[in-house]
This record gives sequence, C-alpha cells and structure tokens, in this order.
Amino acid sequence: MGRQCWITLFILFFTGCSTIPTGELDNGAPIGTGRRLVVWTLSDIQPPSPAERVQFEQAIDDINDHVDQVDLAVIAGDLLKSRSREEDFAWFLATRNRSKVPDWYEIAGNHDVRSGARFRRYFTSPPHYAVEVGNVLLLLISDESPASRTELSDETFRWWRDMVIAYQSRIIITVTHGQLSGSGLLGSSVPSRQIAGSERFEKVLKAQRVAIWASGHSHLPQGLPGTVSLREEFGGTCFVNVSSIGEGPFMDSQSRFFIFEDGSDRVRIRSRNHSKGRFDRSLDLELRLDKPFVWNGEGARKVELATAGSSSFP
Repeated sequence: MGRQCWITLFILFFTGCSTIPTGELDNGAPIGTGRRLVVWTLSDIQPPSPAERVQFEQAIDDINDHVDQVDLAVIAGDLLKSRSREEDFAWFLATRNRSKVPDWYEIAGNHDVRSGARFRRYFTSPPHYAVEVGNVLLLLISDESPASRTELSDETFRWWRDMVIAYQSRIIITVTHGQLSGSGLLGSSVPSRQIAGSERFEKVLKAQRVAIWASGHSHLPQGLPGTVSLREEFGGTCFVNVSSIGEGPFMDSQSRFFIFEDGSDRVRIRSRNHSKGRFDRSLDLELRLDKPFVWNGEGARKVELATAGSSSFP
C-alpha cells in the first residue's frame, strides 16, 4: 500500500472537520439576471506512468463532449509527477490544448517544483500572480519548495495580504496546492497537507474578506465529509478541496466547477465526476457572497497590485 493511501486512511479514521450542508439544486433555474461565468477547478493530475495519462485525457473529453460552457480553468498544482521528462510536458500540453477551454491558469504543486527549471520553462507565470474576470479576483500561489507541505515565503505572504487588502471590492478566490491548518478541511491536521505558517494567512482572514479558498493535494473523494468547509471565524471564507483528476483507491476522477451569474450574489459549486461523466447533484452547493457578481463579458486578464483602482470595477 502506497504512502498516499496510508495518509488517506489515517485521515478517514482520525480527522473530524466541519462541512457545509449539501443539497440538490435545480440545474435549469437561473441564479442571477444575466450572463454566466464558469470556472473549472482541477488538481493533482500527475500520472505516475504513461498508462495513467488516460485519466486526464478522459477528463478533457468529458468537458469537450458534455459540458456546454467553460470560460477558464485553474489547476491547483501537481500537473505532472516529480522530475518529469520533456515527453511528459509535451503530452500534457497537447492534451490540455485540445480542450475547448479558452484560458488556462496553473500553479505549481510540490511534484512540479521537483521538476525544477524544466517546469518553469513550460509554465512561465510567476510563483504568485492575480487574474481578474468581472469583479472576481483569483490569487494564484505556487508551492516554493519540493517538500510535501506547502512552503510559502514571507514575500509571497505579503503579496497575498496586500492584494487582499487592496481588492476588497472584488470577490476574491485564493488558490493554493496545500490547505490552511485551520481551514477545517479533511486532512488539514496532517502537516504534509498544510501550508507552513498558516497562521499568517489566518490572521488576515479574520479582518479581510476572501470568498473562497481552493486547494488540492489531499487526493480525497468529494463525497467525504470535510472536503468543503465554511469558517465563520475567518470571515465566512469557504474552503474547497477540488479533489484529484488522477484516480486512486476508492475514488473516481473528480473536479469542481464554480458558476457565477451576472447580478447574483450566489455562486454555485458543483462536483464533476469524470470517471462517470456526470455532475454529482447530491454534492451541489450554493454559497452566498457578500456582493453580487458583475461581468460585462470581457475575458480574464492578469493584474498587478499597482493597478488596483484602475479596473472598470470600483
């Protein structure tokens, strides 16, 4: 039995966390007044051998064939296995690029960091960067160390803190590979799944609003209690484990969708099972935001701290 499987079993037996109640939603009912923004969040593809590449290929086929709209995709780390070769990167990019998704954004997980300069040559975004679409702001933060836990420098923390403070008028989504130790997510008590120095970020969350914090790394089925956690002590931030594209013991290939609608103060969070080619409606969630989503249909763009206030959104 592999190390990841032992970690999974340890978590299942010894960790208890808070969760958001789940319930079915009416797929046909609009939640707002206008256009819809669909963000596909996925993580932990990392096929250990060419035979397992089929799982990402099937996920792309599933999206192309069965999901009518995806505006952008965000990968929360571990695109490939540690120390991947040129042919692995070529396969990944060819598979990704045949999707109908117009915009892709990635962060590095611990396995990606272990591929060193080769990973950075193919994925040239800085270790932390921001993307804005409408009044949604994505703060994307890569692992900075090959260690299993997510290690982030004080420089990275200060960038995140300053962006959160400067952009409180936005709906902020933070994306990391690991999870905050106080997130309440299943596995957040396991050091190798955590962000080192989580208390830095948690202190900011007590005073500044972040709507969603998405992470991967844990490889846990979304049907388990504690894969989504709403923490009132952190200003109502909703922590979401987006699960794993790679299949594993007792789990299918899964990802999450964040669905916003212009004029609505709700975001629908949906669970996609790529192995079965369907949304798991029993896992649908609806999160109330502190402001409505506003979008004029323009595409996503990268933003810097210096541009705060220069956007079309106040």
